[in-house]
Amino acid sequence: MKSLIAIALSLLLCSCADMVVTKSYVSSSSSRTTVDAKDIGSVHYATNCGVGAANPAAIYIRPFCIDPSVVRGDVGESEAEMPIRASLLPVAFAEDLKEELSKLAPTLVIADDEVPKIGWLVEGQFDLVDGGEPDARFWLGIFGAGQSHLVMHVKVTDVERHRVVYEFDLAGGSNDQGRFGTVRASGLGKATPFDLRNAAERIMLVLSPDAHRYGARSSVSLR
Repeated sequence: MKSLIAIALSLLLCSCADMVVTKSYVSSSSSRTTVDAKDIGSVHYATNCGVGAANPAAIYIRPFCIDPSVVRGDVGESEAEMPIRASLLPVAFAEDLKEELSKLAPTLVIADDEVPKIGWLVEGQFDLVDGGEPDARFWLGIFGAGQSHLVMHVKVTDVERHRVVYEFDLAGGSNDQGRFGTVRASGLGKATPFDLRNAAERIMLVLSPDAHRYGARSSVSLR
């Protein structure tokens, strides 16, 4: 009986909606200078040893670009409404992302013509927004029917150094969630708002050195 429960829990966790990084590009410099120990004047520190950028003074979000042609599925209530919903998706996602990235540094959503002077600029584009089909999720969701999908490209720029520090692709969706949904998936409701929130949270986790504080100690024991 315990083994059946363990299997059921494993299947449930595997089917949870989530977003993952599918490809990443990290800007770093591996250039080093030759050091002659006999000549103090020739000693130079390496400009970068593979250490990632972290702890920005501030974070600015520019709403992601979107092409209405990449939006499909159960996103709007009608075909006529879809262009409106598509144009508002970057606004909704920017607010979700602001809420998540505020856990790392003071965060502000800026307009297209605004240029930040310090910190990081986070921008990108939606490659696919597919709301899936609620009816299919109701009947055959546990077998993958009616899944929602969200694919995007994210770019993080250090505006003071004028350098892209992180760039990555993100993809995910409702997966095999079934009709009832979870705290991370909609079930029969609109799946896209859940996907946007999951994507914002994943971006925060990707850019955080230790978001979950694994290994943190509440007390120190010498034994």
